[in-house]
This record gives sequence, C-alpha cells and structure tokens, in this order.
Amino acid sequence: MPKTLATTAAPPSRRQAHKMRTERLLQKAALELFAKQGYDDTTTEAIAERAGVSPRTFFRYFATKESVLFVGEYDWFVSFTADFAKQPLELSDVDAMVKTLLTLTPGHEKRRRALVLYEKAVASSPTLRGGVHDRQQNDIATLAESVAKRRGLSKPDESCFLLGAVFLLTYRRALTAWLAGPASADLAARITGNFELLKGLLDPAGPARRRNA
Repeated sequence: MPKTLATTAAPPSRRQAHKMRTERLLQKAALELFAKQGYDDTTTEAIAERAGVSPRTFFRYFATKESVLFVGEYDWFVSFTADFAKQPLELSDVDAMVKTLLTLTPGHEKRRRALVLYEKAVASSPTLRGGVHDRQQNDIATLAESVAKRRGLSKPDESCFLLGAVFLLTYRRALTAWLAGPASADLAARITGNFELLKGLLDPAGPARRRNA
C-alpha cells in the first residue's frame, strides 16, 4: 500500500509544539479577559501575565492586541475556499457553500467556548466592532472571488459580490443563534435551516406555494 501524506507527516517538533501551546494559552487568556473586563480595558501586559509569559513573549506571537482575536480566521477561509472549489458543478453556488460549511462545522463545535468569548469581546468595544466590519468586507471579496472562479469568470461581477454578502450574513445569523443557545444545539441544523429559508425566499414560486398550503 502506498504511503499517504497522513501516514508520512512528521509530528510537530518539541519547539513547534511549544509554540503552538504558547499561542493557544495567549489566545485563551486574551479571550477570557476581553469577555470579563472588555477589550478596551485589557492590556497586553495583563494577557501575558494571565498566560504565564512575559509581555515581550506576547509580541513574538502577535503584532497587536487585536490580532489575538483573529488567529485561525485566515486558515478557516483558506479551508473554506479550497473545499468550495472542489464541490460538484451540478450543485448551485448556494448548495455548494452549504455543503462546504457543513464539512467545517466540527471545528467550530470544538471551539464553541472560544467563539462565545469572541462574541462577547467584540460586543464590548465599538472600535473592535468597526474592525470586524472591515474584515467582513474583505471576507465578502474573498467569497466573491471564489464564486467567480467556480463560474469560470476572470473576475467577480456584481452577482458574485451580492452572493458573497448574502452568504456571509446568513452564515453569521446561524452561527450567532447557535452560540446564543445551549451547548447541545446542533450547528449543522442551524446552518441548513437558515439557508433553506434563504432558498425559499429566492424561489419565485415559494410565496405562492406557502399561500396555497
């Protein structure tokens, strides 16, 4: 049997494992402090102290206090766009997006507590909410690029950007509702339900069917 990447990939070195552990400790400490006392009132020194490292160590891992919040977000979008591109072309763009999201839900479920703390941190700071809004505009552009590539376009048109915006809003609505509910809530069901509602609204025959039901 030929060896696969999964069987040949070397485990992280001791140094790499230490870096990963320190990064997780810093993010955990930051999220807890942001949620408890607010983003604006939390210093990098306080984060470092809670994580058990020096302030200098903090800046070896993160350029700014804000960047602690978004660690992993870039990797998530890379995974999403890669998986989205692999979806069968016979699927609609919306169905392909939903199918891709569902493959990534286990990762969110494992990080549920961190995501709850993230939401509290963002809610604590008007400045941070502005930064999140700017990032979301970049996310919409990334999604639009992905849709354009799937459609064989050289660059995204207005419909690609509109779909990216609607997709992100629908997904965020499902995620927010899931985080607000009990820990036992089903994220996949939330995502599927929200996008089924969206598809029903986009179907011209949908309202007529509902009136005649």
